[in-house]
Amino acid sequence: MEEFLGLLFTLLSAGLGFLGVRLLVPLVRNGRFARGGTGVRTVGECVNMRWTSGGWVSSIVAYQDEGGERRLAQTGARPVIPVHIGESAEVRYDPRGRAAAVVNGEMPPRSVYALGLVPIGVGLAFGAIGIHYLSTAV
Repeated sequence: MEEFLGLLFTLLSAGLGFLGVRLLVPLVRNGRFARGGTGVRTVGECVNMRWTSGGWVSSIVAYQDEGGERRLAQTGARPVIPVHIGESAEVRYDPRGRAAAVVNGEMPPRSVYALGLVPIGVGLAFGAIGIHYLSTAV
């Protein structure tokens, strides 16, 4: 029985670690892009708003990329309206499409990295449990 539990927890550990990395990589990429000041700068116009269940609001900004294609970018949710409908906003986007566009130089909160770190931490705990069960099975 210990061998089965050891293998089960070890497999769960690997799966959770993989999930955490898959969540963390895009978040880190977006953060680096937002903080790096690279990308193509253009001007967009706020076309819509998105309200959260907590009453916060984010602005949806439409802009055109280098190829003339219309794209949308979104600000983070705030207690006050970041950009009113019809107002202009600076948009910086990655022409390769690997990072989310940044509106008015807005930086993502660092707490968002917890989305990827939590499954990795739980995976490490499951890995330790799995190793414990495998070592007692021998």
